[in-house]
Amino acid sequence: MQKNWFRLLLYPFTLIFATIVMVRNQLFDWGVLESTRYNLPIISVGNLTVGGTGKTPLTELIIRHLEKHKLIALLSRGYGRKTKGVIIASSSDDYNNIGDEPMQIKTKFKNIIVAVAEKRRDGIESLLKLTHSPQVILLDDAFQHRYLNPGLSIVVMDYYRPIWKDFCLPAGNLREPKKGLNRANLVVVNKCPSDLSKLGALHIQKKLRISNPEILFFTTIHYGEPVPLIPQTTSFLNHLNETGKTLVAMAGIGNPQPFFNMAKKFNVPLTTLKFPDHHDFTSSDIRKMEALYYGEKKTESIMLTTEKDAIRLYSTSGLSDQILQNIWYIPIELQFLFDAQSRFEKNIDSYVAEN
Repeated sequence: MQKNWFRLLLYPFTLIFATIVMVRNQLFDWGVLESTRYNLPIISVGNLTVGGTGKTPLTELIIRHLEKHKLIALLSRGYGRKTKGVIIASSSDDYNNIGDEPMQIKTKFKNIIVAVAEKRRDGIESLLKLTHSPQVILLDDAFQHRYLNPGLSIVVMDYYRPIWKDFCLPAGNLREPKKGLNRANLVVVNKCPSDLSKLGALHIQKKLRISNPEILFFTTIHYGEPVPLIPQTTSFLNHLNETGKTLVAMAGIGNPQPFFNMAKKFNVPLTTLKFPDHHDFTSSDIRKMEALYYGEKKTESIMLTTEKDAIRLYSTSGLSDQILQNIWYIPIELQFLFDAQSRFEKNIDSYVAEN
């Protein structure tokens, strides 16, 4: 109730924000504000909602599909990095230089180019000057960056945070009014229940006012097997089943609740630790981790975290080797519902071939 009252107080500012954004979008639509388009395939993966919707696993899926035949570049703003300007990532860079999500992709995909830039046009210009310039550029979180006009815009949204029930900032979580969805070429509703019915999907399509069902896709999150932060031979379940082991689930992502719910499936005593998205771990945070790791009974725990958090934890100083060897992370992938992955990939292939 208190939260609803607070949102009500903020609603006048939401009207101001929404008006400013609509006027800005209209100026781009009229050509008053210039939007640059380049002569190579550029795919934008973005969202309307603040917080995690699952853009990164969708970006990884597109990379896996295209990298066998094309030289791919990922261009991100590099949120949370401690640097400025354009950086073409090298083997010496870490998440402090390029941000945790670009670092995650750079770690997983060795044969693509990863770059960060606040101004995406500057980043693209730098990429095109490379000796081996990319054949396809993926833009991370650039749907509202309208100074750049990608050829294919994909919007990802969270099934559990429907945009038709939301408002613009600051009373709500939308970066722009819902009609901005009309600019998207493809729409992916992510984090759906794996048993979502076709009737339920049709209901969402109507709520989103999408007339062409061919551009709408539904995906669910698949959690992989836990991976140790420091390579070891013991499996996660064997490690967890040792006498006295408890589980600490730790996450610094936009919406950690699905991750915490997943951690319950291991059926052991569970403690959760939540940090803000892209959180830079401090010495105080390390003390919290140590306290939870040993617990009241002074018995060691296993710490389970997300893939993005693992990138930051690996480079965080102050964690003991003992704790590092007991941190595991869960990789995730998207799975398309209704056997629609081939249709999605066909849209990607057609756009890349035509451009």
